[in-house]
Amino acid sequence: MIHAVRWLAASLLAVATAIVLGAVPAPVGPRADTDEQGAVRIHVFSNGFHSDLVLPDRDGETLSRLGLAAADFPVDPGRVRHWAIGWGSRTAYTSLRRVSDLTPGTIARALAFDTTVMHVQPVGEIAGGQGVYALDLSAADFDRLVADIRHSFASDKRPIAGITHGFGDRFYRARGRFSPIMGCNVWTGRRLRGAGVGVGLWTPFAQSLEFGLDRVAVGHSGMR
Repeated sequence: MIHAVRWLAASLLAVATAIVLGAVPAPVGPRADTDEQGAVRIHVFSNGFHSDLVLPDRDGETLSRLGLAAADFPVDPGRVRHWAIGWGSRTAYTSLRRVSDLTPGTIARALAFDTTVMHVQPVGEIAGGQGVYALDLSAADFDRLVADIRHSFASDKRPIAGITHGFGDRFYRARGRFSPIMGCNVWTGRRLRGAGVGVGLWTPFAQSLEFGLDRVAVGHSGMR
């Protein structure tokens, strides 16, 4: 009984800490204005559980800057306007198509320091919608973001055979291990802070990430 109470108290403390740190904006420098010459618009997609960074396909060079081959993707390059990129547990990421597919067993395997993968999916025009956040970066900040994302891929840049969600997407091996304190939304938050976006100091939940995005996005439909 005592152990159960301690576990519950520790869990509540962790949740409270995540909420507080997610609401505390990281100190960053001045942001680029929407109409600033050379500003680059990126997006963040959040479904309330997982988040992706969405990069524009600038002159068809985004994949090559990430060290990836366009030939890996069975899509018409002329129809690709953006690339959605995420990091996460290999067990959860490669076996789930919807949040409703999540099971206690999958969660347990993912949180047990699972190996990780990068997910890359082609996206067309973005019209906005629930959980879509637009952010404008300076060219230099965008360059840092791309370099930071590239570093998240393992050195082997070949797609993992036989794994796809069926949307022209591909999975790649990634650096790092998934854990209760280092999940997909923490990865997204770190990449954004490195690019000068003042989201929360620690963003283990999609909601804690969205606290910051609500403040800094130039356009969004993130209210639930």
